[in-house]
Amino acid sequence: MRTLVILVVACATLRADFSYQETSKMTGGTLVSILRLGGPFTRKAREPIVSTVLIKGNRMATLGKENSTIIDLDKESITEINLSKKTYSVMTFAQMRQAMDDAIARAQAQQKKQQKAAPKGNPNIEAKFKVSAKATGKTKSVQGLSAKEMVITMDLEGTDKDTGNSGSMTVINDAWMATVPGYDQVKAFHQKMAQKMAREFQPELSRMAMSDPRMMQGMAESAKELSKVAGVPVETVMKMGTGITVDSTDSSSQKQGPGVRDAITGSLPFGRKKKNDDPPPQQKQDQKQSGSALLLEMTTDLTSFSSSAVDASKFDVPAGFKQVDSDLVKRPR
Repeated sequence: MRTLVILVVACATLRADFSYQETSKMTGGTLVSILRLGGPFTRKAREPIVSTVLIKGNRMATLGKENSTIIDLDKESITEINLSKKTYSVMTFAQMRQAMDDAIARAQAQQKKQQKAAPKGNPNIEAKFKVSAKATGKTKSVQGLSAKEMVITMDLEGTDKDTGNSGSMTVINDAWMATVPGYDQVKAFHQKMAQKMAREFQPELSRMAMSDPRMMQGMAESAKELSKVAGVPVETVMKMGTGITVDSTDSSSQKQGPGVRDAITGSLPFGRKKKNDDPPPQQKQDQKQSGSALLLEMTTDLTSFSSSAVDASKFDVPAGFKQVDSDLVKRPR
């Protein structure tokens, strides 16, 4: 009898509900300065993105103001709901895998076509990806919770084999981790989803490991570092740019017209530049020594954590909504 009670309690714990609110907003960077120039026309893009995340067993719903997404691990499906158009689409994990395979094949075919048409006019780019994580040991209070800092850095480096020109893009996630009761339900959901996705995308992961073993090694080392800090990323500041660090901020030079253009179009050597667009050698050297260019800073906060029962109807498509093809699936057509 006692064993039966324990099993019932354990099952109830595993199937417990959980919910929280996620708020993301652009808090800095060149792109924010550009959007501000648009005035009321870009106000919507600059507004915070607020969504409610619900977990109920093997289902997760992300409910937004205009769009909602429902992931069902049992059905291995993703449902996208457009509240303004009153439409919805359903895509399986297998369909997503096929759509991505088709997209890669089309991109490779287009690249070969371009190289054949103008073999000397297209850059021969070699790209390398690196990822690292570091537990800094710093602590602070976030929403009354004791949080520890974890910094995750991802670097994309590109080199034109023909010219030797190179460029890079860096993405830094400065996360403050805290213990939140009940959040284990969210972690368990993501772990199950990762296992299913790994099964679907195993061929791509294998090719990735063979093409750049150092990247896989970096991810393994990062996983070890991540294990040092347990908890939930209650506050995360994501920074994207060139030559940036976790402490990088906006610079006055980034708000200049040419500086904005160079920061965005010159970050990676993808694409060709006209000869008359190339700056003089001295200007090139000055640009090289000028430091970082912060393109975007995005701050995300997780709040309103709750282990209360979640309404099952929140995972249903609203009555009267019309089913349409998923954009990802219909695009190849």
